[in-house]
Amino acid sequence: MSRQTVIRIGALIIQVAILLLIWQGFLHPIRGGLLVLAVGFVVFFLTRDSSGKKSGQ
Repeated sequence: MSRQTVIRIGALIIQVAILLLIWQGFLHPIRGGLLVLAVGFVVFFLTRDSSGKKSGQ
């Protein structure tokens, strides 16, 4: 598996865990939603950045 795939799978696991915490009532929905968005943004940035480096070499 490539590094990008590992990052994306890890992010999906984190996002699902956050959603489960919201569903169980441990996290405030707005705060949890922001966390999910933040994780998604970071993963998008990391995978875009690493793919850009690979094509540049």
